[in-house]
Amino acid sequence: MNVFHDPELRELAERLASPDPGLRRVAVLDLVDCPEPEAVTLLIQALRDPDPQVRQEAAKVVDEFESEDMADALIAALNDSDEVVRNAAAHALSDLKDPAAAKPLLAALEESRDPFVVAGILRALKPLREPAAREPALARLEADDATIRREAVGLLGWLKEERNLPALIQRARDDDDAEVRRAAVGALVYAEPDSVAEALRQVVSDPHWQVRAEAMNSIAKLNHQDSLPLLIEATRDSTWQVREKAADAIGKLGRVEGIPALGECSRDAMSNLRKAAIGALGAIAHEQCRPYIQTALDDPDPDVRKLARWAQSKLSAA
Repeated sequence: MNVFHDPELRELAERLASPDPGLRRVAVLDLVDCPEPEAVTLLIQALRDPDPQVRQEAAKVVDEFESEDMADALIAALNDSDEVVRNAAAHALSDLKDPAAAKPLLAALEESRDPFVVAGILRALKPLREPAAREPALARLEADDATIRREAVGLLGWLKEERNLPALIQRARDDDDAEVRRAAVGALVYAEPDSVAEALRQVVSDPHWQVRAEAMNSIAKLNHQDSLPLLIEATRDSTWQVREKAADAIGKLGRVEGIPALGECSRDAMSNLRKAAIGALGAIAHEQCRPYIQTALDDPDPDVRKLARWAQSKLSAA
């Protein structure tokens, strides 16, 4: 405690040394308001507190601080005996976004064999876009744990390198886990549209509806005009959420050829799908949209009627 020259820090250090865990928890919260850089030392101390609730509070506020030492402490906290602390540390690591954290994260990734820790480190590396993370991420695509594969796919997508596309496409098509396939489909959006078009054509028939819906999102983000027939076909999907995403995507492509399919969706029993269809028709704002928008003005759902009025104004402006 005597090493701190700032009176406020000395007082916080005293409370963090208190035998009362309640006082120590409050002291952790007060650390956030302390502008002194030495406060990091006290927060790291709190991450190692014998009381799990104190460690939880420390992990939750850690994103308020910037320090390479903080990354090391959070990596250590991924191995905490308390599940809440582990989850809070994983969340804080992903929010840290400190380029200086890349080196200790990669070192910890090399050493760790715990699936939770590996997944947390991969997730934390994503926003850093560290080129050296590519090879470790590729290696984790073969992990038995699906969570690790999903985080590795996400990391490769954030790196936005053309040479990663074959591995992402393979996971989008063939991975045993639907969430991994879904993440891989979402990670394709940085590519040139034509380079992933065939993969997207294949995943629109994926047995899991969330993968099919993600394919609709990716087609829209890529603005892949040649995929319009796939989107039109997807407006007849057996799952309404896929039909909804297909309608959104058609609106983003802005193609007149998609208007009849959107018109069918505007009469669907699901109000969410009707809203998506009317929103897409308003985005296209072509004269052919008018009958469907006009009908939607009398829709039983007030949100659909509100959106129809917006679509009508877009049509009038066009």
